[in-house]
Amino acid sequence: MTATWEEFTWIPNEYEWVHTGVSFTFVRHDEADAVLDAMTTSTTGTVTGLEGVNADVEVVGVAQVGDWVLAIAPSVAGLSDDVMAPLSVGGEVLTFATQVGHSNFAQWVDGVRTAMFDAALKDGPGFDAPDSPWRDRMRAVGADPDSDDPMPDGGYHTLEVYLAMIVNHTGLALTPDLLRSGQFQVGDSLE
Repeated sequence: MTATWEEFTWIPNEYEWVHTGVSFTFVRHDEADAVLDAMTTSTTGTVTGLEGVNADVEVVGVAQVGDWVLAIAPSVAGLSDDVMAPLSVGGEVLTFATQVGHSNFAQWVDGVRTAMFDAALKDGPGFDAPDSPWRDRMRAVGADPDSDDPMPDGGYHTLEVYLAMIVNHTGLALTPDLLRSGQFQVGDSLE
């Protein structure tokens, strides 16, 4: 079953802070400890849910979800090519990150960045080509990759669109229970 952007509207409604800056990074191949070590300067413990991760803007929280690791930070921590390219060797990394004024989507596969585009403007490597798979994935979640217009409710829902695209690509369930009460190992962000 294909997820749509509407399935993720609860995230910005419940966590107002995501409007000012957040990154969701999905890493296939490594264990949660390895991802946390790569993205942080030190490990500081365990917290519960997104509220715990947001307790400090210098934090990255990770949780194992199947054979993927979900890393969440109230920053753009998941966009560093120096960190994500090595983490993707033998696997894949997908990141959606937003800060006030801009948002980005990136993909690395087996050590190579294959996409890095502005998610709000819908342009950049990996998206510009008419046959980009990300254009088709955007359509599948209910958004028009060729339109600058808001959704029917007047919002742009960039976070929701890209999370739905990543969930469909990975096959992971990004559930309210995981984000509200899942245990996240945390550390001080490199970024």
